[in-house]
Amino acid sequence: MMAKFTAHEQVGQPAGTQLCRLQQDNRPLSFGDVIHLWRTNPEFAAFFAQLLAASPYRDFRWETPPLTIASLGQPFEFALHDSPGLAPFPQKASFAPQFAAQPGNEPAIAFSNLGGDAILVVPRPLVDDAHYRHLASFCRGAPAEQQIALWQLVGEQMAERVGDRPVWLSTAGGGVAWLHVRLDDRPKYYRHGPYRQLPHRP
Repeated sequence: MMAKFTAHEQVGQPAGTQLCRLQQDNRPLSFGDVIHLWRTNPEFAAFFAQLLAASPYRDFRWETPPLTIASLGQPFEFALHDSPGLAPFPQKASFAPQFAAQPGNEPAIAFSNLGGDAILVVPRPLVDDAHYRHLASFCRGAPAEQQIALWQLVGEQMAERVGDRPVWLSTAGGGVAWLHVRLDDRPKYYRHGPYRQLPHRP
């Protein structure tokens, strides 16, 4: 029997913000669950991409709370922030050196940012560049197989990076108009105030 994944929007959020939690067969999914599912379950990755694509926001930023190994068991949640006009013109050239440095057929690549304080997961240009401007356009226009591959790589990178120091996983920031999922050491571009705080120790 196939697992049933569902999303539940949390009420009482500020205008222009959606906050969601996920369940599998009516059981809340933890951060550890979601990272594992991204890595191993294409059905879940496709569900997650479709969930994001269904957002009422044309353009959005995606943020999650800070994560440590001690908080892997906490319920997974994420926030979407309505961001009209985000990244209107795709900038493929911004990551051209990284694409060239990792030749091959992988639909997405991972590498350190220039400052060395974040890992970026970035999709290769496989279809029209307009579908790579940001996460919303990617989930609505990129090939389904590439979307699954991107989330698989995000899961792999998170599994490697999560430890005692917090990791902030997001697409926060708008300096480069090409989708880049960020695994950051600090929430330097975050908008959701509660997610800027360090995780509570259980």
